[in-house]
Amino acid sequence: MAGSSALARKAVLGAAWTIATGLGSRVLGLLGTLVLTRFIAPDVYGEVSAAAVVVMTAHFMSSLGIGQFIASRPSLDRQMVFNATVYFLLAGGVAIGGVYLLREPIAEHLVGAPGMLEFMPGLVVAMLIDRLWYIPDRLLIRDLRFRSVSLRNAAGELTYTVSSVALAVLGWGGNAIVVATLLRAVVRVATTLPAVKLSEWLTPSPLSREKARELLSFGIPLNFGSLANFGASKWDNLVMIRLFGEHVGGLYNLAWNLADIPASQVGERIGDVLVPSFSKLEPEQRKTALVRALTLLSLLVFPLAVGLGAVAPTILNDTFFNEAWESAGPLLAVLSALGVTRPIGWVLSSYMQVYGRTRTIMVLEWLKVAAIVGGIALLGSIGGVLWACAGVGVAFGVHALASLWVVKRADGVPYTRLLRPLIRPLIACLPMVAAVLAVRYGMARLGELPRGVRLGSEVVVGALSFIVSALAIAPHASRDFLALAREAMRRRQ
Repeated sequence: MAGSSALARKAVLGAAWTIATGLGSRVLGLLGTLVLTRFIAPDVYGEVSAAAVVVMTAHFMSSLGIGQFIASRPSLDRQMVFNATVYFLLAGGVAIGGVYLLREPIAEHLVGAPGMLEFMPGLVVAMLIDRLWYIPDRLLIRDLRFRSVSLRNAAGELTYTVSSVALAVLGWGGNAIVVATLLRAVVRVATTLPAVKLSEWLTPSPLSREKARELLSFGIPLNFGSLANFGASKWDNLVMIRLFGEHVGGLYNLAWNLADIPASQVGERIGDVLVPSFSKLEPEQRKTALVRALTLLSLLVFPLAVGLGAVAPTILNDTFFNEAWESAGPLLAVLSALGVTRPIGWVLSSYMQVYGRTRTIMVLEWLKVAAIVGGIALLGSIGGVLWACAGVGVAFGVHALASLWVVKRADGVPYTRLLRPLIRPLIACLPMVAAVLAVRYGMARLGELPRGVRLGSEVVVGALSFIVSALAIAPHASRDFLALAREAMRRRQ
């Protein structure tokens, strides 16, 4: 029990590091985005985003589940790691090279955005460089070196933000994003490779058919699941461009990136920490850890997601966005709903992954993709862009409920045990929304104010309101969170 307790503390501290550095990087990235929107038009932003999605799709298609395999297998021998590295690099070269060769029919006929052709060569080179970083990064995660991973990833994101803004200001347009992506890949490789001994992953070893079978039988189903998870967060951009054009696609992409912050920078990072942590716990301990993770997740993510939706109109009208981007406000308000449900499915997928239920994960992820694409196409054709955005949030809710059903059916964890911890933090968000709306109403009566004052007031009052309501409505979860935070602070001293 002492060992599992120490491991749990290490996982919590790891989550704290990954969340803190991830949020810090994301804040800088958002500040960079604010500046980028002053120099890059929505249609160009949509074209660059479409090119990036196509290239990243090739990356995910060819990842073979190798990263997850390494992260969840703490005792892999060097021959297996070398075999995995060879397969990963070869598959990536074939897939990414194929996308480059087929770039014209993809851009003109599949996506319907010929302008994306300008940006694809640089993004292809950046992705090939990024493939060199991936295996060492997974080895660091496997060894629970979360602080090291977080700091290196933060360095890459900082490089991207600074360089993209600087180049945009100099008039590089969409190519500012492409060059910044290249520089980020270079920084990741340069900072991560020295942290892992080459012998850990590049010791020449025979390619074994048995090891390939073990790797691929685990990784292929999981890879399809990861591809679907990526598609659920990115392929909708392509569908929106296909249905409504590059301009709307750019607006939607910006709104999605803002709405996705709670899920990607908190929920998914918690999932990254939980995979290696769950794998070292006994089955009954995993169930308890899952319930606790969902509880803390809801206390962190729900106010961020709901609060983001509440302040969405002010974000687009009271910051540095120019008039071309202000119409993304309603899209952001609708899309923020996904932040409540998406991380739930991510944590449950991490739990199922430890049990090797990769095929189940794959089915659930593709169900989510089908729901998103179908929701956008169906609701978008009925009610336009905002209805299409609503389809995205509904799809993530369907995925979360399906994941809960699978865990209940496979492990006998009752719905009430999994859902009860989520209810009180969600209810605690209601006073926060009311406080934000009250501040907005009051500030509107004051007339013109300096930029940022309205947004800052809404955020501060909303945050304080949630803290008070959470302590009153969800006292047990709040006390648990504060205890973990105090422990993390003591260990840093």
